[in-house]
Amino acid sequence: MKKLTILLIFIFTITLLCAQNQRFTYEYSFKMDSLNKENVEKEIMNLDITKEGSNFYSALLITRDSLFKAEIEKGKASQSMVFDMRKIKQAKVNFRVSKDYPNLETVYHTSMSASNVALKEQHKINWTITPDTKTIEGFKVQKATTTFGGRNWIAWFTNDIQIQDGPYKFCGLPGLILSIGDDKGDHIFNLVGSKKLNYEPLMMNSSMKEIFLTNEKFNKLWNEYKKDPAKNIKIMHNSSEMSETIFSDANGNPLTKQDLIKGKEQRAQESFKKNNNFIERELYK
Repeated sequence: MKKLTILLIFIFTITLLCAQNQRFTYEYSFKMDSLNKENVEKEIMNLDITKEGSNFYSALLITRDSLFKAEIEKGKASQSMVFDMRKIKQAKVNFRVSKDYPNLETVYHTSMSASNVALKEQHKINWTITPDTKTIEGFKVQKATTTFGGRNWIAWFTNDIQIQDGPYKFCGLPGLILSIGDDKGDHIFNLVGSKKLNYEPLMMNSSMKEIFLTNEKFNKLWNEYKKDPAKNIKIMHNSSEMSETIFSDANGNPLTKQDLIKGKEQRAQESFKKNNNFIERELYK
């Protein structure tokens, strides 16, 4: 971790305007099952910062995109485009958060029912900065608190890094947020690394077509999805001339429309039971 401190000090000896693109890496610890809080999931998240804004997302998405590109090139050479998804480790976090500078307009990106959706944050985060200070990896940090998404949050930011940003939607403090968590310990973000980038960071899914929703419409769509998680499969079959057996399982056995629907519903119900403690309770109520 001493290397992290030295690297960060070096990065910020020059001004932000002259700095290259930068990546701050956070460890995200979260308890998605409210009935089993002993089970703590972890995901490495990147906060990529450019002059125009920032993107916060799972680091596994970069690995996924690299593997996709490699498979595409391999497919071009062999004239076969068969993807083995078992080779690709799936991200546990399926959201992305982007912010525009300098106004810090924040957008939450995710997918639901085979659609890419986005929500603009409607309210600025109101912080209360306290006199409390401590040291995190050689940086003097100061405490700030806020209420957001139905939770009370405690953040530690440093004036030594003059970037008013942080993990997830959190931003607007006088310096970079190095650590933030809710008072129940259900969702915690801690900075674990940093580096300069000599290229413009871009993910494959960042240019995908999205449907912009209000928080109210998002919540309505979420509840509709919970009631009928296989709706998109039903629509796909009813509105096309595709065969009843267009997919196969891992053993090569054909799957009917009913098999697909039943499998999707079972997987969704298992997921709903285990994933019920979201960062923003108000969005998924």
